[in-house]
Amino acid sequence: MPSDPHGPNVIMVKGAAMLLTTTGGGVAVHLTAAADEPGTGREAVHDFYFDGDWHDRPDAVASYDRAALTEPRWSHTTLCGREWAIMVGGDGGAIGRYGEVAFAPTCRRCLALIDRHFPKPTRDSRLTLVAQLAADVVVNQRGFVEILDVPGDQQDELRKTVRAMVRQLTGHSVRSHSINGVVHVECPAIHNQRADQGMHDVAEALDALFKGKPPPRLERDWAISWAGWDIT
Repeated sequence: MPSDPHGPNVIMVKGAAMLLTTTGGGVAVHLTAAADEPGTGREAVHDFYFDGDWHDRPDAVASYDRAALTEPRWSHTTLCGREWAIMVGGDGGAIGRYGEVAFAPTCRRCLALIDRHFPKPTRDSRLTLVAQLAADVVVNQRGFVEILDVPGDQQDELRKTVRAMVRQLTGHSVRSHSINGVVHVECPAIHNQRADQGMHDVAEALDALFKGKPPPRLERDWAISWAGWDIT
């Protein structure tokens, strides 16, 4: 027995449907909200995609509900303000020969905008302490710091807090990013001032190597473990 045809490829954000779309010229998957007024928007997929006389692969959209996908209900621009080309394929498969399938947005700007629809995460009790320790490493030791195993819902607030502390103490600009649960914070001005320490460590390691000795084990004084400061 054939299954029911699939409707638009959407995710729900606070009870509102958001269409997954692509601009056609890039790899990012965007979010598009419904139009403000019914009937004033555009369709998720142009009607001609369902026309076998025009399209070389009408089977590519055969599993979708034509009426649902061609209903003019979506905003003409994505949440991040771009004009979009077509809905990204979902449970019914890719749309067209060169279409893609996705079930979540990847556009950073769209993701940042939908974050506003959700409550801010509760600030962890250790965040201020870890931020102070990290700022001390940046200002008084290396000019940079790595904070390990930071939960995803604490990373943005931790980065913001450490940057503010370092700027307040030094007046210098600070940059940060996070990868795989590790938060990196660097003050380029201080890091450049501490460059001699790094060169000294390298020189000691090379000297030991030339003498046939094991190189000295460097203390990772630039790394802080989030888990190690659980004060609850």
